[in-house]
Amino acid sequence: MRRVTRTRGLLGVLLIALSTSALTGCFGRYAWIGIGTAIDVLPHGYVMITVGPEPYYYHRGVFYRPYRRGFLVVPAPIGAVVMMPPPGHVVVMVESDPFHYYRGVFYAPMAGRYRVVRPPIGAFVREVPRPANTRRIGGVEYKEYAGTYYRPAIRDGRRGYQVTERPRGG
Repeated sequence: MRRVTRTRGLLGVLLIALSTSALTGCFGRYAWIGIGTAIDVLPHGYVMITVGPEPYYYHRGVFYRPYRRGFLVVPAPIGAVVMMPPPGHVVVMVESDPFHYYRGVFYAPMAGRYRVVRPPIGAFVREVPRPANTRRIGGVEYKEYAGTYYRPAIRDGRRGYQVTERPRGG
């Protein structure tokens, strides 16, 4: 497990950006810290969210949980409600329902807010978050990220991935 620590000043921000480049991926225009990364201090502007009795902290599409004397980046909890989808999200239509997709997480609009939902089967996305695992099952190569399976697909002449049921043997 990698740990990002707090450093002061402009030089510290630059050092964090350089030292965490191996930890982060880029999705859209925004960099993100990967699941399983521990940090000492939450980013400025975070909000606290509870899902059932559990506290989470949220900032720009990243969810955190208390961990030791800091915080751990965790998968988005199903049922979490946020005020708006994260910057860099894209709208994905499944049948006639809109979902907001960002970094492997689907948000469904509800009464002026957005709820984290299970990935809808059939959703077509252009990108799967790094570091998705590649799995060959039954002669088909799938991408798997946070328990969701994506099958390569083409829609309207564009390559991407379609959310699929967990394949047998997967």
